[in-house]
Amino acid sequence: MTRRIPRLEVIEAFIEAARAPSFRIAAQRCALSPAAFSRRIQAFHAFVGRDIFDRQPGGMRLTQAGQECLDTLEPMYRNITQAALELSGRRASEKVTLSLSHSLAMSWLIPRLERFRESWPDIEVSIQTTRTAEAIRSGEADLGVCASDVDALGLHTQHLLDVHVAPVASPDLAAAFREGRIDLGSQRLLAPVQAPGMWSWWSEATGANGLPLKATDTFDMAYALYEAAAAGWGVASGMGVTVASHLKTGRLVSLGLPSARYPGGYRLVGRASRIRAPAVAAMWRWLAEEASSGQRATGL
Repeated sequence: MTRRIPRLEVIEAFIEAARAPSFRIAAQRCALSPAAFSRRIQAFHAFVGRDIFDRQPGGMRLTQAGQECLDTLEPMYRNITQAALELSGRRASEKVTLSLSHSLAMSWLIPRLERFRESWPDIEVSIQTTRTAEAIRSGEADLGVCASDVDALGLHTQHLLDVHVAPVASPDLAAAFREGRIDLGSQRLLAPVQAPGMWSWWSEATGANGLPLKATDTFDMAYALYEAAAAGWGVASGMGVTVASHLKTGRLVSLGLPSARYPGGYRLVGRASRIRAPAVAAMWRWLAEEASSGQRATGL
């Protein structure tokens, strides 16, 4: 008896269901009603003959059999769709969703993004701003750049960026400091809320200040922290890659004090199965190359 293989659109529905954070979103990506999408998943399940999804509190998750199907079928499906588009004289436009903090996106990624587009014009980039890795776990993001203190258990990680810290301030405040008219102990000391002890750590790491230092104000976004310092609110703990754009424009100036490498830094984060996809792998490699080529070009 001949066993008929599932239609291509049934395989497409399964792949989208495996990759999307929910069946509802997967159905939307396939431009199907929930009922029509469910019928395609049922057809694929009937063909495989084993459970491919497991219902969990956080939603549907692939079983081992489902993961094996995805690993086998997805590359073949991508090759077929790519070949069909090339035969019709078009090229596939792939999409990569990258998650990272608002400050890192504004200060580090966006100024470099045009270089990625020049090298990979057929890859569409979508950016989600968040500090956590939950969007990666849920499948809403393909990969992310996370601070080292973010929980990435169960995900593939790779060190990306070191963070060097040094005091920065507005040009007027920096000039007053260099002329000896003010000292750090007399100023408001600004720090990220995620690391309120950064000033005491920097003082101990560099030995640059005789007295213990403590943050007087904290901010939940580095970008807001630097904007406050640029407005003359106080002296900020400038963190390498995120403060670089403010230093480049002259809105903030280094006080000329030593910098120190903060423990941890940033790392690339992704699901092992997802980062093998060609477009995601291209973004992963490009981010690593950009970080390697511009690691210390921050002005600190």
